[in-house]
Formats: sequence, structure tokens, C-alpha cells
Amino acid sequence: MPEAETPGPDVDGASASLSGKQIADAALAVLDAGGARSLSFEAVAQRLGVDAAAVRARVGSVAGLERVAIERVLSSVALGPLADGGVEWTAAVIQFALRVRGLLFAHPAVAELIMSGPMDSPSADGPVAREITESLFVCLARGGLPAPVRAHGVYAVLVYVLGSIALDVAETEGKPPLPAESERIAARRTALRGLDSSRWPRTAAHLAEIAAWTSVDQFVWGLRVLLTGMTAT
Repeated sequence: MPEAETPGPDVDGASASLSGKQIADAALAVLDAGGARSLSFEAVAQRLGVDAAAVRARVGSVAGLERVAIERVLSSVALGPLADGGVEWTAAVIQFALRVRGLLFAHPAVAELIMSGPMDSPSADGPVAREITESLFVCLARGGLPAPVRAHGVYAVLVYVLGSIALDVAETEGKPPLPAESERIAARRTALRGLDSSRWPRTAAHLAEIAAWTSVDQFVWGLRVLLTGMTAT
């Protein structure tokens, strides 16, 4: 009598029972615990208690897995103020930028994933990214900026916000919780003490400001200058 076969894992059934939110939450937990390089089908599946093939069947590729984690974070950004006529347009952009900064500081590996992908939007062509882009266009239009300036301006805002966050995160271990702002500034100040002032005198004259380049004040200052410049073009 032939030996009965042992049933394999029900990949189709397992993948059908997984929600996108479950996968996104598990992927985010993996990223928070191990950093950007820790994300894999196997790591996410272990968190969910399913076979890795079930996760792959739902998202299709590692890029898809990265995207669900990115959009899980970016979907928490409140976009309402960007379209709210009662909120001055530059204040709305700054409020949006600070919210993005806070979320990506809470999940620094996601910032690394965003910066390692295409720069045409926060997460390539995902729906959340498109909503962010559209909302920024609406906000800049509220500010009375001409159409060509809006087109350049939305990209400039995204590059500034994401680039600044990426540089700040790069000076940390990339795992939450990040050190407090005061600790990061102190560490930068310590690292700058050995600067050769005879070779770089102008840099040496601004060590206090340079140490605070990762501060929220610097972040907002740069964004205000960028937005003000748009109105002068």
C-alpha cells in the first residue's frame, strides 16, 4: 500500500487570509527591530506565523514588501491642512514636513528604503505617494504660485524633506528610538572639536551652527527659505 503523502502548507489559503495591513505591520516591525537590510519574506512570515511563500504570494516581490511598509508609514501623514484654505500655505507645507519627519524618525529604516528607491515620489507610483504629491500641488496652487513653479516646487519640497531626514538618520544607528536632538547635537559638537581651524577657518567660525544642522530649527529654516524662494521666481 503506497505511503500517504504529507500535506504541504496551504499557501493559497494562508495568503488569502493575510490582510495587507497585517503584512505591512509585520514588515514595519521587522524594519524597526533590525534595520532596512533585515526585511525579507522569511522575517515577515515568521512574525505572522505563516510560510514565506504566503507572504510572497500577497506582495509579489521584495520591492512590493518594501512598498507596503513605506506606505504604511506615509499613510499616517495628515494631508488635510495642505488643502485647507484656513491654513496659510507655507505653514501647511511646514506642518506636513514636520509630520513626515516625526514618522520617519520613529521608523528610520523606512527613511533608508525611501531614499534607496526612485526619487520621482516618496515610494515610486504607490497610491499614498500620489496622494501626497497631489496634495502638495493643491497647496502650492493655494499659494498663488504659477503652474511651472508648482511643478518644480513640489519636487523641490520632496527632495528637501526626504533628503534632510535621510542625512539626519544616517548619523544614527538607524533603529528606533533615535537619540534625542540634544544628544545628536552634542555628538556632532564633540566630533567637530578636532577641526583644523587654520585649514578651514570659515567652517571653524560656525561650529555651533554646524553641530545643530540636524535640529528641527535647521529643518524648518531651510524649508522656509525654499518656500520663500518659490514666491520670488
